[in-house]
Amino acid sequence: MTSATPTAGVTTRPVSGRRRTPGTLGGANGSAPPPGSAHPEREAARRRANRKRRLTVLAMLSPWLVGFVVFTAYPIINSFYWSFTVKRYGSAARWVGLENYQLLFGNDDLVKALQNTAYLALIGLPIRIGVAMLCAALLARPRRGNGIYRLMFYVPAVVPAVASGALFFFLLREGGPVSSLFGLFGAEAPLWFGDPAWAKPALIMVGTWAIGDLMLIFLAGLVDIPRSLYEAAELDGAGRWAKFRHVTLPMISPVTFFALLTGMIGVLQSFDQAFVFSQGVRSGRLTGEPQGSLLTYAMLQLRQFQDGRIGFASAMAWIMFLITLVITIVMITTRRRWVHTANDGLI
Repeated sequence: MTSATPTAGVTTRPVSGRRRTPGTLGGANGSAPPPGSAHPEREAARRRANRKRRLTVLAMLSPWLVGFVVFTAYPIINSFYWSFTVKRYGSAARWVGLENYQLLFGNDDLVKALQNTAYLALIGLPIRIGVAMLCAALLARPRRGNGIYRLMFYVPAVVPAVASGALFFFLLREGGPVSSLFGLFGAEAPLWFGDPAWAKPALIMVGTWAIGDLMLIFLAGLVDIPRSLYEAAELDGAGRWAKFRHVTLPMISPVTFFALLTGMIGVLQSFDQAFVFSQGVRSGRLTGEPQGSLLTYAMLQLRQFQDGRIGFASAMAWIMFLITLVITIVMITTRRRWVHTANDGLI
């Protein structure tokens, strides 16, 4: 039993066996106060700072948000609604359900436009990618003046499509410079954009002229291939074709996939140069002259807008969206069968 021992003028009290541990502040039972209760002003200031930060970010994003809602989201929603209506300029939309989509499947011009677009996608796009790959392979070899050659190949890619279309129409028109050049050798030049058999090949040729963007992408992929892979293939007795087939093509397959995907989407939306060439043959109504050989899907859609058939044109837009979406999904789903990456153990 502990007792108080009196000393000179000091009275001591019994000391209990319970000691106060550091960190136990305030509180009736010696427990720590709940978080935030000790400094409510600090917590309020932190909340005000977070709110101010969010408002600042929202203010910075507001120009883009307003532009997206007004110029992208609202037109998309409106287009989807109008595709189920009969809508003309200056008149209210009248709901007709799936009538516009049913009319699409019986439209001869639509069939012709899809055939022309498929021709450009299945024939023109592989030619464009192949030429770009060939030019990149030639420019990937170290040689004097490579920088100048690369610049010369890339410059056509920055020329506006309408300007290049007008230039080639002047060169290839009947009686133009190319026809005169054929005449010097006693040969007769094709009619090019005046002949249905030559219109689409001429359009592909003009599109192949501007391959600088694809060429640079393939050039970056070729330069990135490790030299050790080619050396290992040479030790195995591989020739040029074997090295290209078993080393180069697999290593640049991601670049090829990117070129195919973006090129396919671009071909489905092709309009500008075909519009320039067909208008040069015959001005006025968008018929894709000669004889509809240059009528693309986008050109046919523009014709519907010119005729005031906004609902029908909106239905065409959503059909093209579905076609593009299906092709994109199929390409992305099947890419694992032929696109090789570092995870496949090739690098």
